[in-house]
Amino acid sequence: MSQSPSSSLNVSVAMDTNVGRKREQNQDAIGHMVPADPDVLAQLGRIFVLADGVGGLTSGDLASQYAVSTIISSYYNQEDGDPGERLARAIAEANSLIYAEGHGDDTPGAMATTVVAVVIRERSLIIGSVGDSPAYLLREGHVRQLTHDHTVEQMQREAGQPLADGDPNGRKLVRALGNMPSVKVDIITGPVRDGDYVVLCSDGLTRYVDPEEIERTVTSSPPETAVQTLIGIANERGGADNVSLIVLHLIGEEGDVTREMTPPAMELEWGSRQEADGQDLAVPSPVSPPRSRQAAAEDRQAADSERTWMRQSPLGTARARQKERERRRTTGTVESPLTDLWDLLRSNMVVTGIGMAVLLVLFVVIMLIVAGAVNDDDSGTSEQPPDSTALPAAQQTGTYVIQSTATAQAAARQTTDALQDDEAEKAATSAVLTLTPPAPSGPIMDDDDWFRVLPGEPIPTFEEPDTHADPATPLEAGSAYLIQEVDNDAWNGPWYWVVDNLGVEARWVNGPSLHQRALAITPSGEPLPLDQQPTDLAPSILSPTPPPTLAPSDTPAGTSSPETPQTPAGIVSPDAAPTLTPTITVDYVAEEWEAGVVVRAKAEFLLRQTPSLDGDEIGPVAADETASVLQGPVAADSHWWWRLQYEDGRVGWVAQPLLSYDGPPAP
Repeated sequence: MSQSPSSSLNVSVAMDTNVGRKREQNQDAIGHMVPADPDVLAQLGRIFVLADGVGGLTSGDLASQYAVSTIISSYYNQEDGDPGERLARAIAEANSLIYAEGHGDDTPGAMATTVVAVVIRERSLIIGSVGDSPAYLLREGHVRQLTHDHTVEQMQREAGQPLADGDPNGRKLVRALGNMPSVKVDIITGPVRDGDYVVLCSDGLTRYVDPEEIERTVTSSPPETAVQTLIGIANERGGADNVSLIVLHLIGEEGDVTREMTPPAMELEWGSRQEADGQDLAVPSPVSPPRSRQAAAEDRQAADSERTWMRQSPLGTARARQKERERRRTTGTVESPLTDLWDLLRSNMVVTGIGMAVLLVLFVVIMLIVAGAVNDDDSGTSEQPPDSTALPAAQQTGTYVIQSTATAQAAARQTTDALQDDEAEKAATSAVLTLTPPAPSGPIMDDDDWFRVLPGEPIPTFEEPDTHADPATPLEAGSAYLIQEVDNDAWNGPWYWVVDNLGVEARWVNGPSLHQRALAITPSGEPLPLDQQPTDLAPSILSPTPPPTLAPSDTPAGTSSPETPQTPAGIVSPDAAPTLTPTITVDYVAEEWEAGVVVRAKAEFLLRQTPSLDGDEIGPVAADETASVLQGPVAADSHWWWRLQYEDGRVGWVAQPLLSYDGPPAP
């Protein structure tokens, strides 16, 4: 039983966003609006928006927030247009705002976000999508993704050249808000009915939970419970990304008029995606009760629409042929042998390819014959190639319309499919080349360069040069790192493969995220001159300041005397002779711990009377035992050494690799 199309649906809403287990910042955003004015609600419906900020770019959190707020306000503030037109314009306006904000003079680099927005108006669902945040329709135990992922993997699959399993380039976006000054928006429309569920989510959920599990969870519990359950599942299975989710349950209003008719299948109500006027549209196939007087041509057109979806469906061509046979038995339609041959060609790519080759050869032969006949009639007349600017607008945008007669219908359809496949292949190649935004500002550094992270928030790192890769330990302010490899080809590069100054952990860091945070230093920790600093570093970073010195203290044998106190590596005290600076080479950078800083023992070791691995022993130090810094760093025996004082009064020297920072000096 289904309700009358004139009646509206109530919507039960549950939504939430979660930072996940490994990210320090939530760059997802969600929002919705239900107009208070009944007339506006009836005309424009209610809107729900979910955005997933691109984590490898600066200010991904701002990009997603801009997207949600701009789309909602713009959708209702426009003067005219149906819901689909308004939604497309609202998303385009959000793209312009994010692009301008990310490429302005006062901002350090690009920002971008994916977005999926839905409008529910009476019994119609309108979806706007850019990126890879999916929208699902759940109906009677079945689930279907209504949106199209704008990733390299999906584009290559559509072009007939799928990527290898596990290819890291597959998850890269070829379309997002803020990447380019303009954006192409997918607008998908279709009917909904009582009992349907609509689910929007970020890829932080879909990387751990498949659509079938989403369907089982949502339909077996209230929306609020389902949202929290799915977020919990994603976090339990890794939680490597932010997780956002919107669940909508559509419920018919009381008093709905019902009609005795079997509800149409989901695939009949929701047609395949098609291109028109620069926007991707999903045109639903018309569904009506069987009519005995309906023309055979109209029946065939409806059947063709169903076969189009089934050919693109992952259920495969076998199921499509089965449904076609059932339709013929039901309607009594008699198909010609030519139609059967056409179905065979469409379900077998090898046969289709051979057929295309034969048609192409025949076409070339005919054209050569025609050209020879024309030359024989008038050898002095030459025909210039058509000007590309004179082509129809549909052809200039890559959408081809093939006119055909009834007798050549099969050949025309085959030619149309070939042209669309060719366009998809070109789009897959050009998308990766042309939609990659220019690299935003950031330090330009090379292999074997040392840098120190300037004060600020920890900088995220990843296991691979990709913002969708698993996160690694962030870079901490004040710590020094060595660049071992540079990847300028990865999206939004450059990417730097860095290792900490102790050589303990290596990971990838995105160059734009280091904007004005990387201070170039020597292996001994001394800042390089201003003309050797990254071009994005603020000049004020290296303003003249008095060099720090260490207070005099008891100096062990082999070090400078109290009259000429030892200074940190690379810094010469005004009162110290240049010959007293360390000349021993250490392969890692000294920390900048001042006197009084609290340090913690990484493991059990022996406290020494002198800065040497062979120095006289004072006694053992337990793991996690803390002490205060008295003096250092001193270069000796291939290490930086620090003189420490423990709570029980012990004073001695420890090599830096055995220590970790624990806290600032006591007040």
